Amino acid sequence: MKFLTLIISLSLTFSLFAQEEELVPLSVNSNIYKPQEEKTGNVHNLYVYEYDTLDLPFLDDFSEDHFPDFDASPNDANVTPQTYFRIAIGGSPVPMGSLYMEDTTYHYQYDTVAGFGEDSIVLTSQTPLPDQTAEIFDIDNYPVTSSMESLWPNYNIYDSVWTTSTDFDTVFIDSINADIYQDSSTIYFVASTAADTNVFWQDIYAYHNYTYATNIQTLGVVSFDGLDENGYPYDFSSVSTKGKADVLTSKPIDMSGLTAADSVYLSFLIEPGGHGEMPDNSDSLVLAFWSPLTQEWNTIENISGYNSSSFKTHLVKITSGIYFQDGFQFRFTSYGSLAGSLDVWHLDYVHLDKLRSYEDTITSDWAFSEPSPSFIADYTSMPWPHYEFAPEANMISNYTALTYNSADQSPLINPCEMNLFFDGNNLETVPYAITTPNVPSKSFFGMDYTIPTSFWFDTIMADTCADFQVELFIDNNGLAGSDIAANDTLRHTQHFSNYYSYDDGTAEAAYGLVQSGALLAYQFNLKPGLSDTIRAISMHFSPNSHNVSSNTFFLQIWDDNGGEPGNLIYSTDDVIPTLYTPEYNIGNNGFYEYVLPEKVLVSGTYYVGWKQSSADRLNIGFDKNINNQDKIFYKTSSNWNNTGFEGSLMMRPVFVSDKDLMLSITEHKEWLPEIIVYPNPSTTSFRIGGDLAHVARVQLIDLQGRILLEDSNIYREFPTNSLPNGIYLLKIYSTDNQSIQKKIIVSH
Repeated sequence: MKFLTLIISLSLTFSLFAQEEELVPLSVNSNIYKPQEEKTGNVHNLYVYEYDTLDLPFLDDFSEDHFPDFDASPNDANVTPQTYFRIAIGGSPVPMGSLYMEDTTYHYQYDTVAGFGEDSIVLTSQTPLPDQTAEIFDIDNYPVTSSMESLWPNYNIYDSVWTTSTDFDTVFIDSINADIYQDSSTIYFVASTAADTNVFWQDIYAYHNYTYATNIQTLGVVSFDGLDENGYPYDFSSVSTKGKADVLTSKPIDMSGLTAADSVYLSFLIEPGGHGEMPDNSDSLVLAFWSPLTQEWNTIENISGYNSSSFKTHLVKITSGIYFQDGFQFRFTSYGSLAGSLDVWHLDYVHLDKLRSYEDTITSDWAFSEPSPSFIADYTSMPWPHYEFAPEANMISNYTALTYNSADQSPLINPCEMNLFFDGNNLETVPYAITTPNVPSKSFFGMDYTIPTSFWFDTIMADTCADFQVELFIDNNGLAGSDIAANDTLRHTQHFSNYYSYDDGTAEAAYGLVQSGALLAYQFNLKPGLSDTIRAISMHFSPNSHNVSSNTFFLQIWDDNGGEPGNLIYSTDDVIPTLYTPEYNIGNNGFYEYVLPEKVLVSGTYYVGWKQSSADRLNIGFDKNINNQDKIFYKTSSNWNNTGFEGSLMMRPVFVSDKDLMLSITEHKEWLPEIIVYPNPSTTSFRIGGDLAHVARVQLIDLQGRILLEDSNIYREFPTNSLPNGIYLLKIYSTDNQSIQKKIIVSH
């Protein structure tokens, strides 16, 4: 997996205390992070997807995934390979590896001047060799195009005519200097299937999500920013680069037979910013239409950047006959920063249909508008044994399901309910107690549930961990014209494992402190009478700004002092310290477990966090959807301060409780080879030995986090004679960028 290290610092820093703490936009989207793929150039093994044509109405509120998967393989029944050759003569490909010149090659004849012998060789004739007309195919780009060209042999003939021999010399031009050679590319054409009727879009550059926008009317939006479909910046070479960023293109739509008299409208909702950065006035979101008749895209609406915290409706009437064709398409394109998750737009409720009017600005729908919160009091997850210790005390007592009615009507509230499932079995059903007979029109409506004592996560269902499913259902049959059934059900998985978490598992920003020696502490609580042992702290770091993967920090745990960190009860900054560094390349929203050298017993209120060795922001993931601002503390001088930012750190204390191997959160399988460093203490040099099969490189780092040496030659002798006496950290990296560390004592 290729790790992105050349991420350029973003210019915009959301900071209330610029000299102490910072919150910045993401430079890599860990929700969709995957290795970068080549988009242009040689198209060998390229997959070309063919799209079926949709009929009206077109309606996507992004509550479900209607995006293509792009996961075809050569053996699929709907995949047809086609091989293109670079050179064809007479309609047939020439043999593979054949070489040609695109300029004339010759038959040269040489003779001698009479009476002077071979000391007087002169060129007497230069005859072009026969050329051939060939069709040359561009097999490095799709679609494959061709042109007719003249080609000559890849050799010259040299003939000495002063002798009676008929022999001559042929001098070949090698493959490096030949102009063109026979090669091939195989392209796989993927035909549409019945399953594709549920796909509405033909690309995946924009980011489908449920957490990035604010004040959404229904679950799910699609977001546009400066990150591509792999979660990387479109251009990380310069923070100031702006241009074309995300694109969202509909599949072809059959508009044939319609006219302007059919009153065809496209409507959609737009929110700038949300939990991301607001687009500037110079940024834009552009709507364009494709005409199958003229074979071109035409700009229809250009929305300039503005500041708002709500969605605005846009309505476009289609009147031109060039669009009333089979194969009509529309697309949205964002223009802005290409250096990260900047200049953000959110799109919702895309609706194209006939027989609409200018007043028909919104879709009639009563829908859930927020993801379900955790049903555990205070946390999104907790160790299953800790829940079993006090089940009633760990349950929430009330819950409000937020909905939005986008219609002009105020439908009757029909029977609605909440259900609890485990392993597919319904354990409990709670009907909604109707307090208001009608849902107010064009407004948010909270459905308040009182959680009964019978609605709980039964402790006899599992031993070490458990997953429960909660489903809420609303009945909007009283609302005419609503047909988005997916919005009627809200699902939530309540996960129990071996850690506590406040976050929802997705980062919308990156947080850090910017002073050397700064302390970061995160408050957690165990129920009265419960104590347990922390064995690790799990964290998600987000690559951002610049590579700080070598910056060191110490893990620390504090007790409580009146609602803020008190006495330091454990630190890896000991006589022989254990240092840690941010781990980034660990999968989509991956959490890395930083194992403590010793297990630490805690009870009551406690704090976990770090002491950093540098002034660089370490960029821990920051969840902006769940606010635990009052539990985040930092210290850069003599006093502790609460953070100035609303949200939750993606930091989780991990306990010694057993857990199931199948978890819903991506976790890192730790690399623990048996490696020794000798001699240690070192006087003049040291070597490493043991299990070196998967070791790629080593770094020698001092306690200030400075890299003193880095080398991929792991079998060499590493000198220490020029180093001051003291303790150093040897960081050993595997071939897949995991790392372990060893302490080295230098003593002359």
